[in-house]
Amino acid sequence: MKKFLGIATLLALAGAAQADILMTFEDIPGDVQAVNTFYSGVTFGSSSSGSPMVTRRASTGNYNISSWPSGTGGGDYWIYDDVGVTSALDNSGNDGKISFNNQDATYVEVGYCVQSSNFYLEAYRADGTLIDSDTGPANTRFTAGNGAGPGTLRVDWNGTDHIAWVIVHDTGNFWVIDNVKTDASGVSTNVPLPTAAGLGFAGVGLMAARRRRA
Repeated sequence: MKKFLGIATLLALAGAAQADILMTFEDIPGDVQAVNTFYSGVTFGSSSSGSPMVTRRASTGNYNISSWPSGTGGGDYWIYDDVGVTSALDNSGNDGKISFNNQDATYVEVGYCVQSSNFYLEAYRADGTLIDSDTGPANTRFTAGNGAGPGTLRVDWNGTDHIAWVIVHDTGNFWVIDNVKTDASGVSTNVPLPTAAGLGFAGVGLMAARRRRA
């Protein structure tokens, strides 16, 4: 009986696990579109400048971005596939905020490209307390001959406090992100979700990157 209960408990816990969601932005139509609440259960906005996070397409050739690994677009900032996201159309702000409606993520991964210094990913619980942070270095296409494509940053909960939102930023608004992955509940997309999908990132050409652990 005890053995049966143990197996039943494990199965119940496994069933309760939240699914991984990958937001690639490829399904957002057009160009220079505000992401906002395009995906349900999550909001993409600016934490300080008031400017929405918007899409940029490498295939237009209008921006300083390149699709990795093909190099389509010919720009400095690496993104995966054709669409990346940046915080504004100008340098009025150097950050962006991604908020989860149910405030219950245990991790968030973000692909990024940044022009100089460092890029940050910071995770906060519902009351605004910093839970975790990650930082990455400059990694544009021609930074030290970078042919490795976008970088990836990840933040995790501390086992008690779930992630309600994350902030991405550098120090000069010269960054782009792509392929945001999380297990926050209630988030849905129109994109098929391969469980083991790698995290990508999108780049538009400006900014800096850094890494810091809380």
